[in-house]
Amino acid sequence: MDARKFSTHILDTSGGKAAASVRVTVSVLDEIQEWRSLRAVQTNGDGRCQLLEAGEFPSGVYKLTFHVGAYFAERNVNTLYPAIDIMVDCSENQNYHIPLLLNPFGYSTYRGT
Repeated sequence: MDARKFSTHILDTSGGKAAASVRVTVSVLDEIQEWRSLRAVQTNGDGRCQLLEAGEFPSGVYKLTFHVGAYFAERNVNTLYPAIDIMVDCSENQNYHIPLLLNPFGYSTYRGT
């Protein structure tokens, strides 16, 4: 294990603001190629959250499940996506920041800094 960090940020592009209080589940692909859930976190008021802290983030393939259906339901907005899964290969000894740009009928992601 090392001191690298794993984080995300969600921006609701339909409203032009951060998506607060979105639950994000973090899973890792284990040695028998099955997803093992590690933890669930929630975005703060700025739409950000730390997914895994230093020392609990070994190299591997991770899946982030953004539970956006509840976020849109609270706003009385219909959405095509009840949840969004993003798989990320975190094999390099670096920090990983995975932002999600979100709207009810589309999304994109990228590797941030």
